[in-house]
Amino acid sequence: MMINKSFFWQALLNRLLVTLCLNFFIIVSAYADGNKTTLSISQPAKGINFFYLDGRDQEDLVQVAEKLYYGDDACKGTRAHVSKRFKNTLKSIKQAGFKWVRLLISKDFYHIYANRCGFNMEEVYPVLAEKHVNVLTNLIENIAQEGLKIEVVLSGTKWFAEPENDILFFESILLGIPSQHIDMVMLGGDVQPANAKYQADWLKKVLPHFLNHELIELGALNYLFDTVTYRNKEQATNYVAWVTQEFPTLEYLPVNLYNRSLPPGSVWQDYAKAINEYAEIYRKSNLPLWIDEYGFRLSNNSEEEKYTEADRVEYLKGFHHALFCNKQSPAAHFIWTAGNDRYKASPEKDYGRTPFGLFESYTDNMPVTGDAWRELSLFNTGSSYCERLNELD
Repeated sequence: MMINKSFFWQALLNRLLVTLCLNFFIIVSAYADGNKTTLSISQPAKGINFFYLDGRDQEDLVQVAEKLYYGDDACKGTRAHVSKRFKNTLKSIKQAGFKWVRLLISKDFYHIYANRCGFNMEEVYPVLAEKHVNVLTNLIENIAQEGLKIEVVLSGTKWFAEPENDILFFESILLGIPSQHIDMVMLGGDVQPANAKYQADWLKKVLPHFLNHELIELGALNYLFDTVTYRNKEQATNYVAWVTQEFPTLEYLPVNLYNRSLPPGSVWQDYAKAINEYAEIYRKSNLPLWIDEYGFRLSNNSEEEKYTEADRVEYLKGFHHALFCNKQSPAAHFIWTAGNDRYKASPEKDYGRTPFGLFESYTDNMPVTGDAWRELSLFNTGSSYCERLNELD
């Protein structure tokens, strides 16, 4: 189907004019000295990915956002008290010492739930319609009311095939949502620029467009890109070389640090060693790390090897020790993931990608947490975490 580009550009221009008028005073005041505000690395982001409430079936972020805006009956099927679970989850995140949440906004997610939620994809891509922007705005404002900072990850077309339309999609989102609540924007999803030329080409078109955006409101935001956990040290080394060569002015190195390479029953000291080997490669960039994702998947019923909550706790201790207990530069870090990401209605689907969720379930609309959550809380809120860990070493 032919896309009417002039229509989309006109819609975007109209929204832009309104947004600029509303925000002119704020922008001029914040940037009166002509300098872009940057994030302080002396207090790195302690964050968590927030994409699920109670299960993948009806309570991932896309459907939760719709239910928060339109009510529990939205998106086919009723799950009562979604708003209560959402609020209680945010409070639990804050009580555990997290300061940031990370949200994924993707064309693919709208497509996946198009039938269930009644989405018309012509109103989603390449320009997100106002009614969808309103749903996102409501979600973001609810999170901001809890005093949490927000990172958004924006993802466009599969195979990175339409960079120009992806730019339109990202702009329509960033111009519509309350940007004063957005502290970091990650462009793309799972971009591997040193491994795939087509992804590198996409990034070299999209990232500079936003880093040097002609609109003050968009140019003032902080931008990075979302990458992956690299499979070996050679790939990690090549990634650092590519980023430092192609984008020498970036203020952070985006990194993933999942690690499930050790056998069940391994101790945290072994995880610390395994993670530190990759962290040392990334530190050679001489940039503070922005660890967009890290985490540990428990085993599901289909697996022969059984990784348990105890293994996840050891991984977390090793991660914390490798990144924060050796007088290294502070690193932003976002664990995957809050909520219960299991397939509640179809447990046989729990393979490959689940369960990473740090909540076991919900009772009376309150998260049920385990030992890993308590370990994260100890690290986030305690001043002597590393001292206690070193005493055990």
